Amino acid sequence: MSLKDAMMKAGLKSSKTQNMRKAVTTRDKKKIEKHQEIRNFCEVCQLIQPDVERYVHKNPTVDAEWICAACADKEEIHDQFRMTNQSEFAKGRRFRREFGPTKDFSDNSSTNKKSSHRSPVKKKEEVYKEADFSVDDDGEKNFNC
Repeated sequence: MSLKDAMMKAGLKSSKTQNMRKAVTTRDKKKIEKHQEIRNFCEVCQLIQPDVERYVHKNPTVDAEWICAACADKEEIHDQFRMTNQSEFAKGRRFRREFGPTKDFSDNSSTNKKSSHRSPVKKKEEVYKEADFSVDDDGEKNFNC
């Protein structure tokens, strides 16, 4: 039995029925506080690293999920098991793996923009129109026009 229940049983009642605290207004986080949202502790080497990501892997020798890129390379954990893209290196597109290919988290719509230095792709019919040849009745191309 709690003290509150004992007091109520004795006949004493509080003047307040509920906790009447003022609501605390939250403020926006400053730029220097936002870095604290990123997880940067490697559970394998137990060091603070800038490239820690969450891996859901099936390696029985490693019991950790939050692993830096160096430990993931040493333990040969493939990058396809990486679930997050939250580290400073990943956000800055500097995250690289030595063991196997690096998983691509980029948005396809933003990365597949046509670059201005490439020529547009020509269709098959356009290539035939530009070439100087004629097609015989047999279907053979004659370039001696």
